[in-house]
Amino acid sequence: MPFKFRLEASLRLAEQEMDIEQGLLAQELRTLHNLTEQRDLQTQLLNKAFEKQKIACLEEPQTLNLWQRYCYDQKNILLKREKEVEEQNVRVEKQREKLLECRIKTEKYKRLKEKKIRLFYMIKLKKEQSEIDEIAQNLRGWK
Repeated sequence: MPFKFRLEASLRLAEQEMDIEQGLLAQELRTLHNLTEQRDLQTQLLNKAFEKQKIACLEEPQTLNLWQRYCYDQKNILLKREKEVEEQNVRVEKQREKLLECRIKTEKYKRLKEKKIRLFYMIKLKKEQSEIDEIAQNLRGWK
């Protein structure tokens, strides 16, 4: 009689759930990477705008107001990007926690399966040993 783990379906479902959560984490990490790149680009834009504002202050005072407004707008966009990155970091951490929970659940099922397999073979071994002992007993009785 071969070993049959009665929770095999639960183990497979837990493994599938873990695969799904890994995919979702990868997606969240890609989004975080994209948002971080956008934030970094916005930082560069703001720095360039500040440089242009400084030049305008020294060389073209009539355009200073335009550069100040542009810098203000770029700074607001940068603040928005930083907030998006922070929010995405929170989502990534939540997804990591979900993945960890799935991994723990999957490992519990795997350990339980290994334990049941060991128990199955121990019982099978004891049964075989008792049959061997019984055969040996019968052989001694015939002599």
